[in-house]
Amino acid sequence: MQKAESAGSIPDGVNSDEIPISQPLQLLLRDIGSAVFALNTAVVGLDAVENGYQKPVSLNISWTPHDRKIAARKSRKFLLESVLVRVSTTIYEYVSVLSKLTRFAIVREKWHKDTTISERISTIAAEVLDKDDYLIPGVVLLVHWRNRVVHPNSTAKLKPHEKQILLKNEDIISDRYKGLRTSELLQHFGDQRPKLKDISSLISMTINLARKVDRNMQLNLNKADLDAWLEHYQLIPMLKKIEMETSPDKYRASVCRLLKSRAPRLLDAYLQYLHHYKP
Repeated sequence: MQKAESAGSIPDGVNSDEIPISQPLQLLLRDIGSAVFALNTAVVGLDAVENGYQKPVSLNISWTPHDRKIAARKSRKFLLESVLVRVSTTIYEYVSVLSKLTRFAIVREKWHKDTTISERISTIAAEVLDKDDYLIPGVVLLVHWRNRVVHPNSTAKLKPHEKQILLKNEDIISDRYKGLRTSELLQHFGDQRPKLKDISSLISMTINLARKVDRNMQLNLNKADLDAWLEHYQLIPMLKKIEMETSPDKYRASVCRLLKSRAPRLLDAYLQYLHHYKP
């Protein structure tokens, strides 16, 4: 993973083109960036443990490992699994918010209470991208791995065609993700032995999938889309409060302050439809 310089960090293999992004993508990048930074920091600390770090006397905890290397590697596995859970939740939140858009109404109608998180992610992504894009099964694999961590009896696994897409693109993936071999990745998934390269690469694929979906949608919110997202981000009550308590001449400025603070990527769309909301 790339060294972090702030609270957010961009993993290797991520395309960070400077293009307009949606509000859901902005939040995804923030949350995953924070998780990556925390993981990188912890990995550095565990390397120190493995190489002779001595616990300060002032640190009032019990820590007497019999084998530093084993202790550090068990802790690293725990961290990797924890980050899997965090990133899986974040990509699901991103897709859930996207699914509220009118263009995905038909997709939503096909979902039911038993539709899995991985199925929801893959169906939304396949509506925007090539259904054989390797990023889709890459993210699905991350979600399955999370399920196996959280639910020890889980048998979640890729479908044959998803596995084949990853294997078919092994050389491309290896070139783009620092030598990652998908055959080894799938073996580590089956054995429940996550490696730092595995998880960092799947995180990068998750970010790249979200960026690619965002870019290919050429997002232009209509009023129904905007209303759905304002409701999702719990902004409607705040907007109504501004309407009730603010004079008409200060309404626009008050709304701009709110959206710049809570959902800046919705501001342009809101101003476009301001006449629908303006008191």
